[in-house]
Amino acid sequence: MRFSESLLRQIRDRASIAHYAGRRLAWNKQKTRPSAGDYWACCPFHQEKSASFHVLDNKGIFNCFGCGEKGDIFTLAMKLEGVSFPEAVERIAEIAAVPLPREEQEDRGETDRRKRLIAIVARTAALYAHALRSSGGADARKYLQGRGLGPDVWERFGIGLAPDDWTWAIDKLKAEGFGLEEIVAAGIAREGEDGKRAIDTFRGRITFEITDTSGKIIGFGGRALAKDAKAKYINSPETALYSKSRVLYRLKQARELLAKTKAGGLVVGEGYLDVIAFERAGIAAVAPCGTALTEEQLQLLWRAGGDPVLCFDGDAAGQRAADRALDLALPQVGPGRTVRFAHAPAGEDPDDIYRRAGAEALAALVAAATPASDMLFEREKRRHGLATPEARAAFQAALKDAANRIADADTRRAYFSELMSRANAALRAERPPFQPWTPGQRKPPPGATKELKAIDAAQRPRPAAEDFLRAAADFPGILARFSDWIERLDIADQDLAAIRAALLQLAEEPGLSVPIDRAALSHHLTGLGLERAAARVSRWPKSKPAEDAAVEAEWLALATREVVLPAIREELGELHAAAAEGDDRAFARYQALSREVRQIEARARETRLEENAAAGPDGLLRPAQAPIS
Repeated sequence: MRFSESLLRQIRDRASIAHYAGRRLAWNKQKTRPSAGDYWACCPFHQEKSASFHVLDNKGIFNCFGCGEKGDIFTLAMKLEGVSFPEAVERIAEIAAVPLPREEQEDRGETDRRKRLIAIVARTAALYAHALRSSGGADARKYLQGRGLGPDVWERFGIGLAPDDWTWAIDKLKAEGFGLEEIVAAGIAREGEDGKRAIDTFRGRITFEITDTSGKIIGFGGRALAKDAKAKYINSPETALYSKSRVLYRLKQARELLAKTKAGGLVVGEGYLDVIAFERAGIAAVAPCGTALTEEQLQLLWRAGGDPVLCFDGDAAGQRAADRALDLALPQVGPGRTVRFAHAPAGEDPDDIYRRAGAEALAALVAAATPASDMLFEREKRRHGLATPEARAAFQAALKDAANRIADADTRRAYFSELMSRANAALRAERPPFQPWTPGQRKPPPGATKELKAIDAAQRPRPAAEDFLRAAADFPGILARFSDWIERLDIADQDLAAIRAALLQLAEEPGLSVPIDRAALSHHLTGLGLERAAARVSRWPKSKPAEDAAVEAEWLALATREVVLPAIREELGELHAAAAEGDDRAFARYQALSREVRQIEARARETRLEENAAAGPDGLLRPAQAPIS
């Protein structure tokens, strides 16, 4: 579906992006200058309180300085209305009163053959509707009324019946002048196997109309009436009109209802009856058509606005479907783009809930939906458990891998921080309770093993992380004030990671009656079965007395190098890439951060941090010559 550039330019010139956007947005009076064609509003694509959505009417473009969305009037129509590019062009052309030439209409796929197929599907829908109400539809009517679906619902949702006859639809359509080849092409019939005659696709099934975003019927879903049917539900085959991976059941109607209710986003059910139940309850809902949720369908959900809620049945199959949907959505989550998950009670689906408890129960189900981050955390915890060291390590590794799949850098960092913090808390809760060691009451923790003593300390230089942790154990003020910095430190050494976790657990232990020091730390590690880490602590050289302020200044200098600078450098890399693509805000931020890095590095050189950390046989942290602020 291609449009000539001259036509697109003509539509852009005739249409006012400010006028179009103004139908959906409230302009900020303080920042907007209509005389200059300069408009500002709160962004419709992410939650914010200050106006960062900028429209330049004379250039026909928009740009959000908060979430980064930008484009022209066609892009805006696609994002605001959840339509494809050809549909956006058609809608803006209508607003601008620009007629689309015949050849452009043909480029949009509105050929005579496509119109013919649409006519076949529309006529079939009418035949199915009549069949449901005829004498032969008694069993289907009984089933539907048993599900609480009366004639008013049949009409509203386009429910019909395909009679249990091999060629009923074919015969009806051929009698009205349609050819067999085009009936098959429309998906109403399928070719017989081994050269046998064509047969009806949906025979013996209750049918549900599937429409495109303009409301045209393009296919059907069919629910078998026979209990021994091979497939309970089937859908139209892939045709020139219908592609199941790019279609959502009731999307047009759901977007209209969403606009009226101003809800937080569309709800996604697993089947046709679920969607009907939601919509009858006043909740805008859609469903995939016989397939697991696809990336194209997820984009349609986000284009409709808000955060979609993916609702699954309360059984094992529903849980598996939810896991697949989470894996699909995770790489694409970001500002203004996330999903939530709702699960029906075990043994029920949304249709059951609606018939049992009414609209309020469905509304409560949606309101209680779980954020994607919570869903991810609980899934990996359930999969791996926390019973053994190996299981705990696998649990943390799975969370890290999942967070690293997120494309948006800010969201990736936020997920990583939250998931690791929650994982550490969960792991600490699984550890045995702390039992303080008092000299004379218990056997002191063991010293270094022969193996460790045999290692030449000169050949094993102490990493900066070890100085971090040693200072935290020896100086309580550091552990009390900077535990969050300690938690963010990148530690590859397993023993040091165990020491860090033990320090953080001791710091959070309520009502601790003994001071946190090396003896308490070693005893705690030994109680956890981490003898190697306990022995590592026993090898630390003794710290010399020092002023707390001096030690804290030195520790902050080390933290700046090991925690702050790596984070800044990572952000610089991302800003550099954005600035190279012409992002002025990214370029300004890049310059400011670059100056900050140079200043930090200069101050770090003045303190001779690296020389101080390595100086002397005891490897002590020494007071800085000039504390880093």
